[in-house]
Amino acid sequence: MRFCLYRPMRGLLIGHRKLTSAQGLAVVQRKKKDGRTLKWLLDRYSNDLFKKSYENLSAAEQKKVHYTILEAAGRDDAKFTKGTKKMLIMGKLGVLVTAALATYQILNAENKPKETARQGILVGGGALGGALAGMGVSALCGPGAPICAIAVVLAGSVVGGAAGGVVADSLDEELEEFSHWDIF
Repeated sequence: MRFCLYRPMRGLLIGHRKLTSAQGLAVVQRKKKDGRTLKWLLDRYSNDLFKKSYENLSAAEQKKVHYTILEAAGRDDAKFTKGTKKMLIMGKLGVLVTAALATYQILNAENKPKETARQGILVGGGALGGALAGMGVSALCGPGAPICAIAVVLAGSVVGGAAGGVVADSLDEELEEFSHWDIF
C-alpha cells in the first residue's frame, strides 16, 4: 500500500481556508499561486535528505521522506507568523482607537444616553459594512490580492459607518425621546 500525502493535506488546507478571513486568504493565495506539486515535494526532500531523486530511494528512505514532509507541513513560516502578529496588533489598535473616539464623543456630549446610542449605531454600521465587504472580496479582487482585500474591507467599514451616521441622524428625534426614558 502506497502512502499518499496529497489527499489528507489538501483536505486540511481546504478545511482551514474556510476559517480564514478574506484578507488572509488573499495573502495565502498570492504566496502559493503556483502551488507545489507532490512530485516537487518528494524530489526536494529526497535531495535534501539523501542526495538522490525520489524514484531511486529504497522503501525505508521513501518513508523517511514522507514523514519529513508531514513534519515540515506542521512548521510555521516565520514571515507569515510575524505578519499575522502585526495584523492582529493593528486590528486591536483599530478597535481601541474607535472605542476611544466613541468614548470621547460620549463624554463631551450634552445628552450622553443619546450619544451612546448614536455611537453604537455608527460602530455597528461600520462593523456590518466591513463584514459585508469581506464577503464580496473574492468577487471584487480575485485570488491573491491582499492589498485589494484590505482596501475593500476598510472601504466597506467606512461606508457602513457613514450609513450608520445617516441612520442615526434620521432617528435623531427617536434617540432624543429614548434618552429620556428611565429604564435603567
